[in-house]
Amino acid sequence: MATAHDYRELERDSPKVNVWCALSHTEVIGPFFFAETTINSVTYLDMLEMYAVPQMQQHQPDVIFQQDGAPPHWGMIVRDFLDENFPDRWCGRGGPIPWPPRSPDITLLDFFL
Repeated sequence: MATAHDYRELERDSPKVNVWCALSHTEVIGPFFFAETTINSVTYLDMLEMYAVPQMQQHQPDVIFQQDGAPPHWGMIVRDFLDENFPDRWCGRGGPIPWPPRSPDITLLDFFL
């Protein structure tokens, strides 16, 4: 039985993998595996521009884009890009559609991935 004095050692700088995907009512886009171990607004924006948004616009042109409040999603370059590509149709921190963090009724990825 664990006690308050038990501890677990963690390996520092252990290998990581960052994966992105999107869900809609008809399909899954992805998974997209980032080559970088640390994702920032620039690498996230590159993925949106080159991979995600072209597929979304092809298959779901009127999609409402939702993302959580992760730091790469919060960058001004990302929000400007989303404003341009999903005008009044994106939900996330600082977006035109308010998104309450940790709201289990709308965080589909927490349940389906």
